[in-house]
Amino acid sequence: MIHNYKYTENAFLPKTVTIPLVQERDVFCKPSIKIGEDVKEGQIIATSDVSVIHAPIPGTVKDLCSVNCPDGKIEKALIINMHGSFSYLGKKQNSEDWKSMSPATLERKLKDKGIVNIFSCTKSVPVTEQIKDFLRKKNKTIVVRLFDEDVQRITDSLMTQFYFNQITEGAKILAKITEADGILFVLNNKEIKERNLENDEKQHIYYMGLDVKKFTNGFKHGIINAFNKTMRKNCSISISRYDFFIDSYTLYDIYNAVVYDLPVLSRHIHFTGNCLPASCFLNVRLGFSLKDIVQQLGGFTKNLEAVIINGRICGNSLNALDVPITKYVKSVEFLSKNYTTDSQVYSCVKCGACRYKCPVNIAPDILYEYALKHTDIPEQFLKTAQLCINCGLCNTVCQARIPLCQVITMIKNKLDEQDEK
Repeated sequence: MIHNYKYTENAFLPKTVTIPLVQERDVFCKPSIKIGEDVKEGQIIATSDVSVIHAPIPGTVKDLCSVNCPDGKIEKALIINMHGSFSYLGKKQNSEDWKSMSPATLERKLKDKGIVNIFSCTKSVPVTEQIKDFLRKKNKTIVVRLFDEDVQRITDSLMTQFYFNQITEGAKILAKITEADGILFVLNNKEIKERNLENDEKQHIYYMGLDVKKFTNGFKHGIINAFNKTMRKNCSISISRYDFFIDSYTLYDIYNAVVYDLPVLSRHIHFTGNCLPASCFLNVRLGFSLKDIVQQLGGFTKNLEAVIINGRICGNSLNALDVPITKYVKSVEFLSKNYTTDSQVYSCVKCGACRYKCPVNIAPDILYEYALKHTDIPEQFLKTAQLCINCGLCNTVCQARIPLCQVITMIKNKLDEQDEK
């Protein structure tokens, strides 16, 4: 399926963009421009202590309003009407020699360009915040996943197919910033042979092949288990869940930010679904609404029932098209009623299927009861929520359609916040 795509295309330019002020998990950026003010393409329009947002198009700030976001939340957003000339689009960008730059300079570039690690779409984080925590570790390994954790999505795999050299260069840039002990690239078994990739012991660069079609292999838990079984004894690095896990998409952004001084202005997104005339891989400006994108794709051939963001297993479902593209969107699927299931939530039938399927052996049903009814459970049992890898398998087997994974994520986030305090 991946090899059916021979190139990427740029989407048409939007007349208006809507830019949510939350582009990463729990990071609200405060507007740095006023309504009625003109902005340039790439100009910083909102900031926080750890992140920035840039204007994806030149134009005038029309309004500040509330908008539905791809993660299902409602956030404040800036609306920009396009006019004027572009600063980056159509302009030749001069490359820079990053090897002569200091780690501090490289890290500052990543913050200034608004790079977000979307290894996990459900928990996207500013790269520089992750770097700060990673630098505290004694043994440091960068783990690069070159395929999608959701087997129903192929975006990261397509990025690897088209931009492999830029991605590997981005990993080396990140290794210099973090003074990492080594880099582990995780990819399809066949691709290692096709690309003639060999481990480099001197530079501590390794390649590990996996069955990318096997679900959970793309999560931290699956990668770590595979490494310990197949590679741990034969290389100089080790990995744990506290290492720097990153995806091909984010490394492509890092490469462009450092080598070409490009901020994050757009996303490469895989559009698919039985409601479309054909699937495609488009480079879309941030803030472009799904409604306007559909018109460019030729409209719907069937009645739309659901919009799936970031994959059927790990992603989430929307029932609206007035949703803008954000930094954490990798794929969009438009489905008719025949391809969707009953979304009604029923009472738990105590079948135990969620416990049986859980790869980290937690009890999703008990944690759900705790969140719903505030039942008393031991603190140590409650903390098992932090083991959740967000694979969504509990959701897929639940006969009652209970959003187990989402509820466990809420519990985990609260526990993480308490630990940080």
